[in-house]
Amino acid sequence: MILVSQSHRVVASAVLTLMIWGVSFFLHFFWEMAQVPFFADMPDASHWQVIELCTRATVGDANIAFSAYALAALFTRDWFWITKPWRLSTLLMYFAVGLIVTIIFEYWATGTGQRWNYSDLMPRIPLLGTGALPLAQWVIIPIGLIYAVKWMFLGWLVSKGTERE
Repeated sequence: MILVSQSHRVVASAVLTLMIWGVSFFLHFFWEMAQVPFFADMPDASHWQVIELCTRATVGDANIAFSAYALAALFTRDWFWITKPWRLSTLLMYFAVGLIVTIIFEYWATGTGQRWNYSDLMPRIPLLGTGALPLAQWVIIPIGLIYAVKWMFLGWLVSKGTERE
């Protein structure tokens, strides 16, 4: 169990928030860049156009990831749930938010929203028509995110002299 005094909870909460959003941004940015060939017109775009588009998408991804974490925290009533043994129900909430938002947004963006189109290289999920890579992103990245942030945050707590019981 993490013992954090009330005066340090605010700082610890802010640090955890920045870690979740920052690590998420970092991981999602590389995933977005790796997906470039799977979206129509992206391989022909200039380097800076690709960086701009991927950065904008990554900001959205980081916001979704943070929202998924926050909803799991509301569900468990514990902002620091990541530091404890993970419960299946918490993980299901965390993963479900990212997947559901992605399915809805990809459906809209490739349909009536006309934000982007998949290239012929993009594998698609039958019945949904959603790209398989954006869905895989919301399984693979969240797993890496919670492991990385747990490790970083617990290390930060130790460096600050916070006791573990």
